[in-house]
Amino acid sequence: MDLLKDFSQKDMIEQIIILDEIKETKQVELLPELFNLYVNPLGDHAVNEMVYHTIFDLLAGQEQKIISGFTSSSKAVQILSVRRAADGGSETLKAALVKQLDGSEDNELISEIIRALAHFKDPALIDVFLSYIQHDDYAVVAWALKALARIHDPKARDVVMGVVSSSREAQEVSGGCELRTALAIENVAEFGDEQSVDFLIKYIHNSNPSFRRVVISALATMDEKVLPGLVACLESGDKDEKIMAANIIGWSGHKKGADILVSFLDEAEELNLKFAIYEALGRINSMRSIVGLTDGLDEKDELVLIAVVTGLDHLCNPGVVKMFNDVLVQGDDKSARILKTIVTSHARKLFAELYQAGQHAPKMIQAITASGDPEAMAVFRAELEGMTGEQAAQDAQRLSGATGAGSTKEKRILAADDSKAMLFFYKSVAADLGMELVTVEDGKQAFDFLKADDKFDLIISDMNMPNMDGIELTREIRKRSEWAGLPILMATTESENSQAELATKAGVNDFITKPFSKDDFKAKIAQMFG
Repeated sequence: MDLLKDFSQKDMIEQIIILDEIKETKQVELLPELFNLYVNPLGDHAVNEMVYHTIFDLLAGQEQKIISGFTSSSKAVQILSVRRAADGGSETLKAALVKQLDGSEDNELISEIIRALAHFKDPALIDVFLSYIQHDDYAVVAWALKALARIHDPKARDVVMGVVSSSREAQEVSGGCELRTALAIENVAEFGDEQSVDFLIKYIHNSNPSFRRVVISALATMDEKVLPGLVACLESGDKDEKIMAANIIGWSGHKKGADILVSFLDEAEELNLKFAIYEALGRINSMRSIVGLTDGLDEKDELVLIAVVTGLDHLCNPGVVKMFNDVLVQGDDKSARILKTIVTSHARKLFAELYQAGQHAPKMIQAITASGDPEAMAVFRAELEGMTGEQAAQDAQRLSGATGAGSTKEKRILAADDSKAMLFFYKSVAADLGMELVTVEDGKQAFDFLKADDKFDLIISDMNMPNMDGIELTREIRKRSEWAGLPILMATTESENSQAELATKAGVNDFITKPFSKDDFKAKIAQMFG
């Protein structure tokens, strides 16, 4: 009985039942007709998918039929056969794939064959893959590099590292990061051994910001094997390398990372490094993070304290709330600083818990209204409106009346920084100055926001951010003639002077060097608008 007779005339349900029966009864003799259906698909997507999977299942163990599919006149059949060969795993299929690769000129098919060969994880294929890492098609390059990484062979690792170290991006300050180099970096991380970790770490403060960003992202996605190399960097790196190492540990989220960060707090004399460690601890959900951040409540630097409170708000639990209650009840200078920082940091969870405890509610509302920050007032008003009780309703109304709705700000600022603590710091200063501040977390968000709403008087940008760094953002802004005169202030560190020239060439107007106080920042803003 020919199950596929008049197949196209049947309804969709009957077609699927027939295909399922063919697959279950392994009617390999129907493969030619199924291939014809696959090359000339029917209108229903579900049926077409079922045809594909039926062929795929029937080809299991059919080496010669798979290999004959490599030379089909249909590219779709060639690709299906190549994918089936990847799961076959035999030496015969591997050899046939290599032979097919040697004669292929279609980039899509080349990518599929390399992808299939990668499943074999055979060191004997290293030279085959190496011949494609300089290919013009980046999809081919991507699969060749991924195939090398899957082999986990020292020779393959060293070659991929060589692609990175010999790249223009690794050696030049200017320019972005070519996709080939970025793919090589990501695949170095895939090896995950000590050599690959140490190799990448030496580039974490490379002078090319785009290249460095890809390296940092690759390290942050690695497993715990990355931690010993970062410890070594915290022990012997320069200031910027230590800051980057702390950031990477935080972004990785490994709980063992919290132990490492806390152990380095006592040695962290630079405020920038303290700031980085506290902010990193806030990203790691562990009791050790909470302990380290709790000790940070004794910090007096406003920006560092914002990082501490922001982290504790993120990790808020009953123990954290009790500790804040105990501190605030003292009524001393420390409690005043912390209360002010809760407001500056828009610490919603801490506010909600402390307010509902009742003891500190009046002075918290007073601190919020005294801040003059309309965004903080709106944030905490929203929290109050979610609570029950007459007092919460009255305080919400009080904050509503204090927001200054309808007032016009003389200046608008767009600030881009991947640090929430920095953005809260900027908001606090803008509130003091009576300026409107819009915040985003990376350069791409800033550029997208600017394209939608370009009525800003100043751009403030961090130099190092994910997705698009400050220099890239500046370059994109300066490409637009309408933004040629828009002032750009870049936040940087003293030792980033090597990149200051690059940023200036890109179009940055001025710099402010971290760490800086509120007064320093206000003075710089006044200078920018002077």
